[in-house]
Amino acid sequence: MRKIPVTRTGKKDSDIILLPVDKVVKIEACQENSYLVHTLDETFHSYSTLEAWEEWLYEDGFRLISPGNLVNMNQVTRYNLEEGTVILGDPSAGRTKTAIASRVHQHHILKLLQMLRITNQEKQQGFSHHPESLKQMHALLAQNQNDLFLRSYAVIYALYERNRAEKRWEESEQKYKSLFEHNPDAICSFDRAGRFTKVNPAAERITGYSADELLDMSIEDLIEPAELEKWTKQFTLSLEGITSTDEVTFRNKEGQIRILSVVYVPIIIEQVIRGVYWIANDVTERKRAEELLIKSEKLSVVGQLAAGVAHEIRNPLTSLKGFVQLLQEKIDGYDTYLDIMVSELERINFIVSEFLVFAKPQRVHFQPKDLHQMLKNTVALLNTKAIMSNVEIKDEIQELLPLVFCDENQIKQVFINVLNNSIEAMPEGGTIRLGGNCKDGQVTLSFSDEGVGISENRLTRIGEPFYTTKEKGTGLGLMASYKIMENHKGQIKITSEVNKGTIVHLRFPVLSGQHSG
Repeated sequence: MRKIPVTRTGKKDSDIILLPVDKVVKIEACQENSYLVHTLDETFHSYSTLEAWEEWLYEDGFRLISPGNLVNMNQVTRYNLEEGTVILGDPSAGRTKTAIASRVHQHHILKLLQMLRITNQEKQQGFSHHPESLKQMHALLAQNQNDLFLRSYAVIYALYERNRAEKRWEESEQKYKSLFEHNPDAICSFDRAGRFTKVNPAAERITGYSADELLDMSIEDLIEPAELEKWTKQFTLSLEGITSTDEVTFRNKEGQIRILSVVYVPIIIEQVIRGVYWIANDVTERKRAEELLIKSEKLSVVGQLAAGVAHEIRNPLTSLKGFVQLLQEKIDGYDTYLDIMVSELERINFIVSEFLVFAKPQRVHFQPKDLHQMLKNTVALLNTKAIMSNVEIKDEIQELLPLVFCDENQIKQVFINVLNNSIEAMPEGGTIRLGGNCKDGQVTLSFSDEGVGISENRLTRIGEPFYTTKEKGTGLGLMASYKIMENHKGQIKITSEVNKGTIVHLRFPVLSGQHSG
C-alpha cells in the first residue's frame, strides 16, 4: 500500500492510508510509531512502522478513489489520479456538499461507518443495504506528520465494482448451469473412483435412469463388461490430465444396446485433478446408418460383379446340364453319378439365379399388391418342405393390411428366402408364426421361428455378401432380400436369441401413389 500525499492549504501536509473495513473494527490506540488494530476475527495486530502497514493494507485501494466514489471527504478540492494526490481546501472556505462529519476521532471509526451505511442509502442507487454493507466500505484516514490520526475520512469501497463482479460471477454460474442443464449431449461428472457425482437431463434421457439412480451407480453398472478395460484406460488418462475421446457401448435401462461417442475431460480444481467429466453423444443411429451405407456399397459391388459373372456362367452351365441329361438316357449303370452331377448343376444354376437379382439395371413391375395374399401363396409353395421338416407354419395375421406398391415376384423371393431360413433353423422341427400390422404409414410382416437363434456378434453381419450361418449356405439369399427391400424403400430388421429363436421383420411403405417402377 502506498501512502497518498495530502497537501493542505495553510496547514501541515499529511498522508492518507486506506484500511479494509471488512477486517478492521476500530483502532484501539494510535501512538507515535505504534498502531494497534482490532479486527473482526477478534485478533489484534500491532505495527511499528508505516512499511509494516503496507503488507496488510488493501494494496490497490488507493486507485479505486475517484470523485464519483468519494463520500464524506471534507473540503476536497481536487484529486489527481495520475499523481495519487489529494488537495484539501481552506477550512474557512466552508465544507463541501459531501461533508457529514468534519472531525471523527480514530476510536470512533466503526461508528462513522455505521453512519455512512445509513446516510449513503440515498446516494447508492440500485444497491441493497444490509449489515454486510459495512464490509463493503473502507476507512480513509488522514495522518499528520507526527503519525497521529487526527482526522478521518471514509470512502465507499467501489460498491459498483463489487456488485458488478458479483453479477458477473452470478451470470457465469447461470451460463454454466444453462450449458449443463440444457445441453443435448449427456454430461456426467465422476469422482476419482468412477462414481457418478452429477448428471444432466440429457444423461437421464440417454441412459433411461433418473439422476438419483445414476448417482447411486458407478460406471461399471452401466457399460458393457467387454468395455471396462477400454473405459478404465481412458479414465486413467483423464486422471493424469489428458483429454481424450472414445466410443463406449452400454445397455440402457430398457436393455437396449446404445453407442456413445465420449469426450473425457479432467476436472481440475486449484491445480488438483478431482475427477472426470464425461461429455457423451448418442451415435447409435449414426453408426447404424454407416453400417447400412457400407452394406449398400457392398451390395452395389456384388451387383456389378453379378451382372457379368452370372451370364458368363449360365451359358456353359446350360450346355453341361443338357449333355449330362443326354448321357442319362444313353448310358446305363451310372445313374447315381449322373444324378449327383445334375443335382450339383442345378445348385449352381440356383446360385447364379440369386446372383442375377443383383444385375443392374433390372426391369421390375411395381403394382399395388396385397402382401397378406402374396404371403399365403408363398406358404402354399413351401408347405410340403415344411411338413417334411416337421415344421408348422401358422398364419396369425388378423388385421386387414393396406396395399403396397411392389414387384410381386421379387417380394415372393424375399418371403421364400426368409421362410427357408426359418425352416432350416429348426432341424428338430418347430413352429413358424406369421404376424402383420400397419402403423405409422408402414406395413410390417413378422416371421418368428423357434430355431437355434443367432448370436449378437454374428447377427450384425447378416446380409453381408457371402456371409452365412448355415453349413451349406451361400449368404446370397438374405443379401438378395436386403437388396430387394432396399429397392422397395423397405427395411429388414432381425432380432434373435441363441437357443430361443429368431424374428424377421419386413417393413414396407403403405401405397401412396408416389412410387413408380
